[in-house]
Amino acid sequence: MSDSAGDREQSIPSGRSSSEPAPIEPGAQLGTGAVNRPLRISYVDGRRLRRSILAGIQHVTRDREELDRINVFPVPDGDTGTNLALTLSSIADAIRPLDSNSLSAVADVAAEASVMAARGNSGMLFSRFMLTFSDLVRGHGRLGSVELAEALAGASSSLDDVLENPREGTIITVARDMAVEAERRAAAGNGDIYYWLNDMHVAAERSLARTQDMLEALREAGVVDAGAKGFVSFFDGILQFIEGRIRSDVLEESGDAQSLYAAREAGVGADEGRFCTQIAVRGPDLPDDLTIREAIHELGTSTIVLHAGNLAKVHIHADDPAAVIQVLTEFGEIVSERIEDTLLSGTTRHIAVVVDSASDLPREWTERHGVSVVPLQVTIGDRTFRDGVDLDAAGLYERMHGPDAKGSVTTSQPSPRAFIDAYESGLARGAEAILGIYISAHISGTYGTGAAALRGMEGVEGIALDSGSGSLGTGLLAVRAVELLDQGMDLEDVVRELKRVRDQSNVFFSVDTMEYLLRSGRVSRAKAWFGGMLDLKPILSFAEDGRLGAVGRGRGMDAVRDRVFDLLDERLIEAERYRFGVVHFAAEEWMHHIVDELSRRYEPLEILCGPPSSAIGVHVGPGAWALAYQIED
Repeated sequence: MSDSAGDREQSIPSGRSSSEPAPIEPGAQLGTGAVNRPLRISYVDGRRLRRSILAGIQHVTRDREELDRINVFPVPDGDTGTNLALTLSSIADAIRPLDSNSLSAVADVAAEASVMAARGNSGMLFSRFMLTFSDLVRGHGRLGSVELAEALAGASSSLDDVLENPREGTIITVARDMAVEAERRAAAGNGDIYYWLNDMHVAAERSLARTQDMLEALREAGVVDAGAKGFVSFFDGILQFIEGRIRSDVLEESGDAQSLYAAREAGVGADEGRFCTQIAVRGPDLPDDLTIREAIHELGTSTIVLHAGNLAKVHIHADDPAAVIQVLTEFGEIVSERIEDTLLSGTTRHIAVVVDSASDLPREWTERHGVSVVPLQVTIGDRTFRDGVDLDAAGLYERMHGPDAKGSVTTSQPSPRAFIDAYESGLARGAEAILGIYISAHISGTYGTGAAALRGMEGVEGIALDSGSGSLGTGLLAVRAVELLDQGMDLEDVVRELKRVRDQSNVFFSVDTMEYLLRSGRVSRAKAWFGGMLDLKPILSFAEDGRLGAVGRGRGMDAVRDRVFDLLDERLIEAERYRFGVVHFAAEEWMHHIVDELSRRYEPLEILCGPPSSAIGVHVGPGAWALAYQIED
């Protein structure tokens, strides 16, 4: 039992007569360490529920780091406290402006907010608890302890249906034990909400202590279940508010949404899917929870499905999140998604690195190094896709040769919200600052939007860097940034070094046809026609100001390749430390020729290669390729 609960049990024994005098109102400010009996509370209405929820949320937020530290089950990703606190902070933001006496009205708002904001196992389970509680109290303006106990029992029972394989020793066990005591005490007590809640909380504390013996992972780590402890912490906060330990005015203050992950135990939860995948799908005819769960049963573990009207929120630990998304699109429209690599959680560097999808970094590299990618948008006809999420280069190629081939294809920069989500994700993984590295401001508004979004985040340290380049010209700067950060270099020194490297590096592009450059406005119609007639293919590169321009041409791709290597020889004549990146769009064989030649001629630190983003593919077309070089000495 916590120290505060122990003090309370000594000062206010369970079952004390409610006829004894009560000197204070709930939430009144007390002297340090004081515990006083509140006035008799015979019912809970909307205003009391609102203040109670806010008090519980504040208490969980205070315990966040400890919950992260003890998080070892089902995956030791050190994020239970953070996920629960962020879920609850959204509930707080939703109910804080409310001024309603109706218990039902406040519960409905809290439940709706919890469904949209639910994160992780703990957040999803708490959301289901709130959703069921809201359903069971709907239409009631106020309730006493007996009716509240029935609603809590129903809400607790609903948790068994959320998980595909519910385990004892988790929040499910503690919630059930708490509900049993709530019903017993309500039936035997005198109707005083405070003493009813106190006994219920004591039962929850005892149940929590037993979780360590119920799961091997908890027993080996010497901890209780983090999600269950967060659940108990919520009700502890309510009790402390009633006793006056938490002041009413403090509840109206918004909290700090940033977080710090604690270190995790190694080796536990290895049988779980790698990616914590959270998807919200909306549709008028969504199937029930069981149908959705069965549809994705083979794709992962720790599956949770929540329903709220025409919206379903799905949580699953999956090795292939794209497969989960594909299945869920059959049920409705994907309205939000959050995918986090559990192998990276708790081990994030002190500065989060964020790039845009036009950096063309291979997905396996960004996942391995914890680099967030903000997707540009590609619009084909009347449909818009997120680059690298809904549409990759292979998918774009198919559409270019399918029924949509003659439709309009355009690209657009990410929304400010997309950048903010990436920044907040980095902070939630423990980063203290943000480093954004984006494609040249002269070919896209992406840098401007990313920089503005970062400036708008109050109290967040960060720098957005214009790479003055594109494709792997931008991506290789991110590679170097990760190396420098992992060596312990601070943000300003990293940016200073990246600018030095940027100014002596570049990319060479070429295309198989001028058609797509013409569509994008990169060349004039006359130049495109003339180049096509003579089989002249351009060699494009970035100028010092970040503008894209021609630095040569060749008649046929062989001539272009030879000219590119001549230019590269000139640029690398005195370089000793450098790396390359090679990108191709439907020209894989050509890419291999380039990589082989690079390996034969030079001794690079590494050569990254792969397809481009669909956003770049739109503008260069099939058959295009690019060679990026980065000089670091």
